[in-house]
Formats: sequence, structure tokens, C-alpha cells
Amino acid sequence: MVGLLGKPTMLNIPSIEATCKEKSTKEVKSRSTDTVKFDFKEKGKKPVVTKGVCQFSITGQDFNVAKIAEVLKSAGVSELN
Repeated sequence: MVGLLGKPTMLNIPSIEATCKEKSTKEVKSRSTDTVKFDFKEKGKKPVVTKGVCQFSITGQDFNVAKIAEVLKSAGVSELN
């Protein structure tokens, strides 16, 4: 699971990680940062660095997607349509 949110404090990563561990058949690992860097392949273009966001990734297997979505929505996260 990966995500990019507009506020670094919007998500409680330990809470999401605990929810993921409930059903995961593999070890759950998480990573989050409040800085994102976008590189360009064109010569001469400098990378764009964005601070004050929440980029996260959580790995595992057989997550309870409905329960994770519930935790995310309770934190104020909404999906893009």
C-alpha cells in the first residue's frame, strides 16, 4: 500500500500498521517521510522537492482492505475519483 497525503500529521502510521498486521501472512514493514523529491530525466532540469507532505508505504500480504479503508477515512483521508 502506498500513499501521498497533503499533511504530514494526517496519518497515524502505527495505527495503520497495526491494522495491517491483523491479517497479514507476511511481515509488515512501513516507511514514511515528510519530503518528496521528483526527478526529471531531461538534462538541465532540477528536481522538485516538496516538503510538508506525508508519503508512506506499507508492505505485507492479505490485508483487510475494508478495515484499512475505514481507518484511513476516520483520519480524514478521501479517495480521488
